[in-house]
Amino acid sequence: MAKLAIEAENIEKTYRIRQSIDYPSQSFKDLLGNPIRKIRNKSKSSSPSTTLETFYALRGISFKIDHGESVGLIGRNGAGKSTLLKLLSRITRPSNGRILLYEKVTSLLEVGTGFNMELSGRDNIFLNGCFLGLKIKEVEKKFEKIVEFSEIGNFIDTPVKYYSSGMFVRLAFSVAAHLQPETLLLDEVLAVGDVGFFDKSMSKMKELLNSGATIIFVSHNIKAVEEICDRVIWLDHGAIKMDGPSEQVCKEYMEYCKNN
Repeated sequence: MAKLAIEAENIEKTYRIRQSIDYPSQSFKDLLGNPIRKIRNKSKSSSPSTTLETFYALRGISFKIDHGESVGLIGRNGAGKSTLLKLLSRITRPSNGRILLYEKVTSLLEVGTGFNMELSGRDNIFLNGCFLGLKIKEVEKKFEKIVEFSEIGNFIDTPVKYYSSGMFVRLAFSVAAHLQPETLLLDEVLAVGDVGFFDKSMSKMKELLNSGATIIFVSHNIKAVEEICDRVIWLDHGAIKMDGPSEQVCKEYMEYCKNN
């Protein structure tokens, strides 16, 4: 029987959106050109009336991911992919349902996540290692490989606030990939890097999979998803539209995108 890495049961994530219902929409020109109207409206009410609308970012999501499995999350913008990864990373909590994590989760969700902007690249490597529960000596053993893979070179002792987005991604991915991840979550961040580093990162992910790591990969690069992931979950408007073998789901998704 396969060992579980992640289990999600009937996950929902809702947000309350505040909307004004008092005044019709006005252009910027209208607002500048009608000061008397603004004064009159202000005298009627100190603030416009509002209504709260519930927005469902995720609707009844359920799935299980086994240890060592590579799973892609695909879907159009706003489908709920990033929201789901934030729930899996414990950045935010589901409104309903529950998520069970059976492994240590390492996340790389956006450029600079988990970095202290005032510290150098060197200091951030050790800081992230501590966050992941590693001892300083364990990080020291991997330090040279992390720096070499990231291609940061002489900038390793420069505060990361001066790094470009590409430098951020190279270092952040290198740290996440080398510090013994059990489950690695990636959300489109590799798209910021250059082609050479992207290819090197893909090779590293295959190496991690061969070593038994679990990878959940969000990307609009369908070819990359097919190359890395054996299984794909397609999200549409916050719900699972399809869950199955990578080639089959990606083919259906591309056909859907062409026709809609």
